[in-house]
Amino acid sequence: MLEVCVLSPTVLSIPWVLNTVSIVTGSRQGEVTATARPGRDVVRARILEAAADEFAEQGFAGARLAEIARRAGFTKGAVYSNFESKQDLFAELFAQRSLDLAGRVLAEIAGLDLAHAVGKGGAAVASALIADTEWSLLVLEFGVQAVRDPNIKQAYLRERRHLRGRLVELIADRAREWGVDLDVRTTALSLTALISGLVLEHTVDPDEVDQQAMGAAVTALFAGAVARASFDSAGGSNE
Repeated sequence: MLEVCVLSPTVLSIPWVLNTVSIVTGSRQGEVTATARPGRDVVRARILEAAADEFAEQGFAGARLAEIARRAGFTKGAVYSNFESKQDLFAELFAQRSLDLAGRVLAEIAGLDLAHAVGKGGAAVASALIADTEWSLLVLEFGVQAVRDPNIKQAYLRERRHLRGRLVELIADRAREWGVDLDVRTTALSLTALISGLVLEHTVDPDEVDQQAMGAAVTALFAGAVARASFDSAGGSNE
């Protein structure tokens, strides 16, 4: 005769069921599958990407850290754990994008002789500025805010000086490659100042200050720097 085993309610307790399921599925009671947290570099990259969108849409003054955090998929606390303030976040983004632009220009002139590099470099700078005019205007807005707010000024100066320092190094590397004794500090300062002015002039008068005119201005700056270096090396003097 077939016997049927009937389990009592006591045997069919919740822990018994969970343990039985654990045996079948290979998991343990109370075990939770952990999701790996993104590393610090990943978090910072996502915050910077979200910040770029927020600043582009709202401007520096109108951007909100809470919205940047939401866009990045983090809490506002995560933003503050990586950046001290909105100005520090913008300053790092500014430095990152400025050096990226410099890298693209250098890639354009890689392997060219001095004469061709000067013209090609000017055109590459103008092309990059035209392609991202809104960002360039944001940098100008940040600079105006820095004049009025000491906290913003501190962040602006830190990154602006860092940018000029990197430009000095990059220009010096190319000058050595071409065998030209450029005044690299003056050239770097002139370039950053010229770019700021060109962006403003292009925004106000895009028909007159178009991409070709902007490229010609940058080319003239470098051509003048090279001519001055050649003049000085030949024993020339302003006196």
